[in-house]
Amino acid sequence: MKWAGGHAVVGEGKARIWGLIAESARSRGGPMSVRDVCTVCVRVLAADGAGVSLLNGDRLEPVQAEGALSRPLLEAELTTGDGPCVEAVATGLPVAATDLGDARCRRRWPFFTATAYAGDIAAAFAFPLISRMAPIGVLAACRSRPGTLSAAAHRDALILADTAVTLLLTGQADAVPDDWLALGAEIHQAAGMVSVQLDCTVEQALARLRGHAFAHELPVTQVAKQVVERILRFTPDTSRP
Repeated sequence: MKWAGGHAVVGEGKARIWGLIAESARSRGGPMSVRDVCTVCVRVLAADGAGVSLLNGDRLEPVQAEGALSRPLLEAELTTGDGPCVEAVATGLPVAATDLGDARCRRRWPFFTATAYAGDIAAAFAFPLISRMAPIGVLAACRSRPGTLSAAAHRDALILADTAVTLLLTGQADAVPDDWLALGAEIHQAAGMVSVQLDCTVEQALARLRGHAFAHELPVTQVAKQVVERILRFTPDTSRP
């Protein structure tokens, strides 16, 4: 039944999504968490990867990822500092990049598009996580083929984003113990080291890290690791007056 602007449909959708999340948690033998949100997101959006990132200051840091293309998606977000995820958090609105091979996407997010497309991602979708009217992070999904989300899939994604916020606020993050998911902190450490090396602000240092990563076709997490391990050191550009 559909009434009052579709509230019955939304209610049924929430019950179905929570049921799928509970099923995912039971199958892996753990409590419901954002890990299950990502698992269900891959399933209901027919996606090849999904992930949740949270704001730390003004930067997004991955806390959970599921699916074959989740790592390239979140690495592209980390490396470039632009793209649908960043825009969704900045605007508080869902953002869809339905064809990363399209010229419009390349103009809108030049760095993200190049990095994600190189990682076999053809479409990406970002849904802000909103708490107390303010974004706290983003739920992102991607596909290896271009195309839009159906209206039903878009509605499911919005419900999943709301569900992720609920689970996060109750402490159910349950991040996968993959080293790369913890490298957001290492990026900040590396940016601090580079800011000392170059006598610049941390934000300028982060821009240099991202520029180096993009120029050498490396994830920024890998560049940060090299800096922290003192394999890589930045030097001031003495060619400028």
